[in-house]
Amino acid sequence: MSAVIEALKLRNFGGYREADVEFSAGLNLIRGRNSTGKSTLLDGLVFALFGEAPDARPKLLVSRLPESREMSTYVRFRSPKSGVIVEVTRRGRVDGRGAYRTEERRLALDGEEIEVEGDEGLRGKVTELMGSSLRKFTNLVYVRQGKLADILQPPKEEMDSVIGITLLRELREQVEEARRLLERHEGRDVATELENLERLVIPQLEKNSEQLGKDVEALREDVSSLEDAVRKGESEELAELLKEIEERDAIERKVRETRAKAEELLKNAGASSQGDLERKIGELMAEVEELLGRRESLEREFEKLAGDWSNARGEATAIEARIGKHEELLGKGVSKCPTCGQELDPETIRGILEGEMARLEELKSVEGKAKKAYDEKKLEIERLNKRIDGAENSVLALRSAHKALGEHASNERSLKEIAASLEAEITEALGKLGLPFQPGDPDLKVKVAQQLPVRPDELARKKAELSRKRGSLEEKVRIVEKVNAELVAARAKVEALRRRLVSANMARTIAEKFDQAVEARRRDFLKNVERKALEYYKEMTDQRVYAAIRIDPEEYAVLVHPKGLTEPIPAARVGGGHQTIIALSVRLALLESLGFRSLLILDEPTYGVDSENLPQLASYLGEVSRKVSQTILVTHHNICEEEALNIVDVRIGEGGASKAEVEL
Repeated sequence: MSAVIEALKLRNFGGYREADVEFSAGLNLIRGRNSTGKSTLLDGLVFALFGEAPDARPKLLVSRLPESREMSTYVRFRSPKSGVIVEVTRRGRVDGRGAYRTEERRLALDGEEIEVEGDEGLRGKVTELMGSSLRKFTNLVYVRQGKLADILQPPKEEMDSVIGITLLRELREQVEEARRLLERHEGRDVATELENLERLVIPQLEKNSEQLGKDVEALREDVSSLEDAVRKGESEELAELLKEIEERDAIERKVRETRAKAEELLKNAGASSQGDLERKIGELMAEVEELLGRRESLEREFEKLAGDWSNARGEATAIEARIGKHEELLGKGVSKCPTCGQELDPETIRGILEGEMARLEELKSVEGKAKKAYDEKKLEIERLNKRIDGAENSVLALRSAHKALGEHASNERSLKEIAASLEAEITEALGKLGLPFQPGDPDLKVKVAQQLPVRPDELARKKAELSRKRGSLEEKVRIVEKVNAELVAARAKVEALRRRLVSANMARTIAEKFDQAVEARRRDFLKNVERKALEYYKEMTDQRVYAAIRIDPEEYAVLVHPKGLTEPIPAARVGGGHQTIIALSVRLALLESLGFRSLLILDEPTYGVDSENLPQLASYLGEVSRKVSQTILVTHHNICEEEALNIVDVRIGEGGASKAEVEL
């Protein structure tokens, strides 16, 4: 067997100024007179693990000894789940308003520090590694003073949590909440909404879609007829010429738009021409190069300052370590150096200390100046970096403008080529048709249109009607598409609502299964605990007065069935000695059933026991310690000392502070 709790360190916790306690596997005995601080060690252990202590706010745990506003705890334990060595450090203080504030929390696994977020994050990690939550720990693992027999009539809510029923019930409630959510959609009842869609909405949408389809078909016939009439009223050659004129006019508009965009780019860049823009880019790039050179020089200076600061700090740290070592030698009155064996006297050590302290002060001053120069140079580099970033961004912006300007110029050339080609085609067509018009005439389109074989007003009327019919057709098509989309969406919604109802019914079934699982879990778990508790009871005593141990599945009250009686009786009504054995047996059975036979903490289990019954109780406790990997027992009686593998003596020291020392 190996120990779970290996070490505990407290600083300014409760009545302790300082406490360093090592624990071992087997029975660990914490002994001392009343009110010396034995239970405070256990509160410190719980606080170090979970950041809380039973029935005490953190600010009340900070030592009331002088100059003790800051409190720290450290615990090292071996995870019962994985065997990894876990180290948890917490440090905090009471602020000016009297509130406790955590200033440091650290977690290390096998010596490697792990990042944690806040007290809840650290508590979650410890719970996972310990295999026990704070609630389970304080209700099952840690038996507080006078509470040994409480397990015979435990609070129902606490026992539900210990055996995992609370979690199952929470999961069941989550499933039930999911069912309620599934049965509602957008604030309406799913079944009602489904019926409304299937009986009213979808049939109406299907009817509208059918009618709109007929309207669209009729409009398409009208449009086709009008297109034929317009086509016959127009000359193909003249129509083609009009098309070319329209295309040319459109190309010329695009040329003007492209030129305007290029002028806008130059204006925004603050340049008068493309060449001027290229000059501005070159100047900015030269400025960037100059700034980069300055930054390189500053960075070399910065690295030197960082080295100076680091050297001063490193030498100061080394001297501080030597001062601490010499002070320790002076305090212990050591006459020989443990390193070199040289003879030492107090005056020599004091002389060395004075020299090292003077050198330390000098180095602190040097370190401060180096740090100041380091920070100033760092700030100068940061400011220069902002200038470089600004200049580089300006270069990028101007280069982007230069690229866009080139693209506009290329587009303008392409458009002019197309316009020139169309101009040539228009000139050729005018010549073939014998029309005495100039290609550049601004009224050319109107003059050509007047040459059509149908009267312009009649052709215009038919075109207007065609345009109106086409608009109506497009609108009807959009409406059809919208109605069809609504129909598809409604059908998809029906399928989704049907799936929601199926899921809701499934959730209802799962909730019922959860109810059954809770009862089955409780029944099977308690049966196993009853059986194991009776086995432990028989192992701890040769008195075979009880045929069975029973646990009420509703209230968790423990009952025993004395031999010869027809009905069981409450265990809380039997004699004190038997109550103790039964309580210990039930607690061990619970720990084993929960897979946590690694640790048991008993605070003054002899509370209220008279001196005549102490030897018998000590025998029971010794037997218990052999069934758990590690037992921590707090007592002010001299019991179980022979069984103990580790004894911690607690007393009140000088100045009223508690002292804890491991007996060697």
